[in-house]
Amino acid sequence: MNDDRLTGLLAALRTERMERTADQKLRARLENAWTAREDRSGLAWRIRRPVLAIATTALVVGLAATTLSAPGDSPLYSLRVTIEDLAIPLHRDPEDRAEYLVSLLEQRTSEAARLEATGNALAAGRARDIERQTLRMVQQNLPVAPDAVDAAPTDSPSPSPTPSPTAPPSVVPPTPTDAATPTATQRPPTQRPTTAPPATLTPTPTPKPTTTATPQAISFTGTVKNPDGTYATNVCVSFNVSGPCSTVTTSSTFRVTFSGKIGQTVTLYFLRTDGIKTYRAYVTKTITSTYVDVGIVMLRVQ
Repeated sequence: MNDDRLTGLLAALRTERMERTADQKLRARLENAWTAREDRSGLAWRIRRPVLAIATTALVVGLAATTLSAPGDSPLYSLRVTIEDLAIPLHRDPEDRAEYLVSLLEQRTSEAARLEATGNALAAGRARDIERQTLRMVQQNLPVAPDAVDAAPTDSPSPSPTPSPTAPPSVVPPTPTDAATPTATQRPPTQRPTTAPPATLTPTPTPKPTTTATPQAISFTGTVKNPDGTYATNVCVSFNVSGPCSTVTTSSTFRVTFSGKIGQTVTLYFLRTDGIKTYRAYVTKTITSTYVDVGIVMLRVQ
């Protein structure tokens, strides 16, 4: 029984007069048909609703996965960069945020290099612009390491020269000479002109242009130990003796990410206190690459 027929029968009941028994049977059939219809429609909706939810979730997940893995020559690459940049404030810890920014910079640098290798100049140019923007974000969010300053050598006073005594002039008595005897004077020999050797011209060396190192993300890693050789935790790592902590270690190893230059000399200071004693240490390293392992740092009691 379809809906139109059921509606027509219900409308016909308004003018029809039927026996009580037939009326009850017909009413029961109509109620059963209406109840069955509601059950079928409710079951179909209950089935369709989770199917629609699953399909929508799968579509969103697939679109997100496609966007986050979009290469540099894809129209979705700009959307991917925007989503990745919006995730930066979600990293509350400074060290986690620094590592996330460094990973973004490395990923976008490699993507720009890949596009340049394939010869896609337009996409490579856009990727390089995004790389420069990421580098600026890294420099703004990472601490800048100061140069290590060595103590200036003090000049020792040099002894002044002592004047040596001079002997008094001696008087030589005149020696009598005999009368001058006329002698024949000889003609001096004629000197020949000497020719000077030709001067050798030395080429002036051409000065080489000096290149200035650009700041980039640098990571120092290592292990901190107590004076007894056990691993140290809760150690403050900073770039100044009394400066703020760049990071506080939660394990025996540490990692500090900052903005530095290749060839720059950086000093890290380590501080730990247990309420009774204070332990300190420092290490000075020259930046040779973006990752520098400083080794084991031993704390000393101050």
